[in-house]
Amino acid sequence: EPGARQGPRTRIRSLLAPAVGRRRPPQGARAQCSISVCMPGWPQLQAKRRKFAASALLKRKMTGAEVGEMAAAEATASVAAVPDTFEVARARTLEALQELASHWRTSSVQGAEAVASALAGVVEDAETELDEKGWAWSSAVGLAFVLPTSALRCRPLLQSEGQEGLVVSTLGGSITPTHGGIIVAPAPPCGHGVFATAALPEGTVLGEYLGQARSYEIWCEEIKSRKRDRRGSDACVPFIPEELYAAWTGGGPKGTGVVVDAFWAGNTMRFINCSCSPNATFNDFGRSFQDHYRIQVVTTRDILQGEQISVNYGWYYDDATLQDVRIQATEAFNRDLPALCDLAAALASAATATLDSEEGSKAQRAAAIRLPPPARGDPPPSEALRTLAEAAEEAVGAAGPPRKAPSSFLRRFVDPRAVLAFLEAADACPVAPAECYRGIPDAVWPVYEVAGAEIVGIPCRCGMDPSLNLKGLCSGIIGRPLQVACDGRQEDIAASSEWIS
Repeated sequence: EPGARQGPRTRIRSLLAPAVGRRRPPQGARAQCSISVCMPGWPQLQAKRRKFAASALLKRKMTGAEVGEMAAAEATASVAAVPDTFEVARARTLEALQELASHWRTSSVQGAEAVASALAGVVEDAETELDEKGWAWSSAVGLAFVLPTSALRCRPLLQSEGQEGLVVSTLGGSITPTHGGIIVAPAPPCGHGVFATAALPEGTVLGEYLGQARSYEIWCEEIKSRKRDRRGSDACVPFIPEELYAAWTGGGPKGTGVVVDAFWAGNTMRFINCSCSPNATFNDFGRSFQDHYRIQVVTTRDILQGEQISVNYGWYYDDATLQDVRIQATEAFNRDLPALCDLAAALASAATATLDSEEGSKAQRAAAIRLPPPARGDPPPSEALRTLAEAAEEAVGAAGPPRKAPSSFLRRFVDPRAVLAFLEAADACPVAPAECYRGIPDAVWPVYEVAGAEIVGIPCRCGMDPSLNLKGLCSGIIGRPLQVACDGRQEDIAASSEWIS
């Protein structure tokens, strides 16, 4: 269940995560066999065998969470055993990227080739993408692989920094180390993401979300100031990048809120993307005397090699953000309404034409609702309008000319028959401008809700990336349940819908 509202413009964290067991200490090694005297290499071979046997025995007695922690320790130890030089780390990174690219290149899932191409691009451009600056960043945050140059966006942190008089909590133990089985790599269309380089069991702790601990009030004023400087207004919409990396971490000493902001400074966890089918969550721990806590990233299911780590950021469940989406959806619909009425009128006119064949009638109707290219100087039709016109043309059933561009991502939120019926009825019973989101007709509401989220700045496109969402079922809005579970019309979304993964 998504977390409760914690305040606008912050990543809202779900705190219901599996408990993570404590790792048992490895068993000690036995004395070396006397045969080692006459057989070179025997002590090392025996040591490896004993270590494997002890590890296998231990894992049979451990929970999935404990196995995950043990795997993390083993991965970290194996990396630490190698000299921490740039050349070694670069070779290790290239090998991991090549394995990931090969994994997705051999996959038959739609979109896999784009994932493989993005990963292979780093390998091909390794001279510029994998340099010593990226390794210095990785070394500072405990990441086993070189961070691509294109992802160098913030200062590295090994521990969160307190500002405005806030003291970073030390309760809950030392800083959670970054898991040795994850890597930061290109992840279109999200930019960069965190990939699993090995299988990760459910309950594995991947690391701690680090950043600058800020007073929520002061942080909000800074965001408004940046908006005024950048565009002359501190209006909430659209979001700016600086406000998309702050995680709510409690009420703080004044009860007005504390956030950990990873935009300017952070670690590997800042690169984790949102998905409509998340495989990890945020777990709070270590609440301090100032009433704010720390955050860990924990897997919620077994994760396969090659998958992206993903969470639910839950912005859809923030009251202010949800209202912004609905307002923008209403305005977008009203902007397109005159053009939709024109399509309805053209469709009605074509329906009254006398033609010799049914196929000719279909062709006439399809041509009537086909959007013409915009005149010089006129703005192009909106993506939502183009999508609805294409869907209605498809519902007519006539064979038309091939499209020059692929169908829009919005196409998955359209029922062609419902849109055609809406246009057919709109001419006889004109549609009035919507006063609020409830005034948007049901046939086109899903499209305009997603379009509204795009304007606000919280679109979700995880369905286009199989590494982020293998099933491809995407709601189009960050944190929104799938449309089959929630139509988005309810006043209290959190109480009336359930999460589907």
